[in-house]
Amino acid sequence: MSEPIFMIGMPRSGTSALSEAISLHEKLGWFSNYLNKYPTLPILSLLDRVTTIPGFGWNLRGKKKQEKSLTSRVRRYLPYSSEANNVWETYCGDKFLWDYLISTEASPAEKAKIKKYINFVLVCQGKDRFFTKFTGPPKIYYLSSIFPKAFFIHVLRDPRGVVSSLLNVKFWKKGRGDIEPWWKNGLKKEYLHLWETHKMAPAALAAVQWNMITELTWQEKSLLNPKQFVEIRYEDFVQHPHEILSEILSQVGLEDSHIAHKYLNSFGSLKNMNFKYKRLLTKEEIKIVEEITNPIASKAGYHFS
Repeated sequence: MSEPIFMIGMPRSGTSALSEAISLHEKLGWFSNYLNKYPTLPILSLLDRVTTIPGFGWNLRGKKKQEKSLTSRVRRYLPYSSEANNVWETYCGDKFLWDYLISTEASPAEKAKIKKYINFVLVCQGKDRFFTKFTGPPKIYYLSSIFPKAFFIHVLRDPRGVVSSLLNVKFWKKGRGDIEPWWKNGLKKEYLHLWETHKMAPAALAAVQWNMITELTWQEKSLLNPKQFVEIRYEDFVQHPHEILSEILSQVGLEDSHIAHKYLNSFGSLKNMNFKYKRLLTKEEIKIVEEITNPIASKAGYHFS
């Protein structure tokens, strides 16, 4: 198996369109929605071959549930690339989903199981390299202990856009993300204090976790050869999607992909959705997010007036 490619970033950072386009590359295999539902049945990856029938290509790729068109409702039953949290939980434990995994290596058993699983998936799909995305803590330390030469694509987004989106999605509220930290064993005391200082406001809690994940990602990238780490901003991607896609594929050692670019064209003009935070957050919440994240955000090129 060649070096896998992992896309990482804070939830609601706008990773979906880019990750789906990359997963369409002719050389890449991935975990599907079917593996997420039945994680102990990697043989289901044989179904993924229907998405690459000659003459149809990505047109047979499944669609995710949030897409509402009639064709999408039919196509959602076909395989599509998934974060497949249930696979990672089954073979690496629930800590992979809920822990910061700071300075944590995979156990020998975990290394053997997930490598064997991914290899089998690639054989079923007839692909050379593995690609997936997951959001939250970067897990670079953990994954590098399994795949020392893996590539990581880090997607950043304006923290105001991330926070406003998190506070208005069902999974965040359902998981109590508005009243308690989403991940365990890593949030710094200084960030917990900042949250408490702002009267434990939901916006403050999301903001300190944006800080923590961004800061941890930058710390853990020092474990990698600089060529193994690619960082892009969501705002740059929506403005220049094809240029960014080509640049990423080149940096991870892949040829450009007509199918991936064709998929991006299906969106028409991608829109920067950051404007929504001005409507979804109160002026006080915007002030809180800017105050908390400014030291880290400014290093990422986000400057608040």
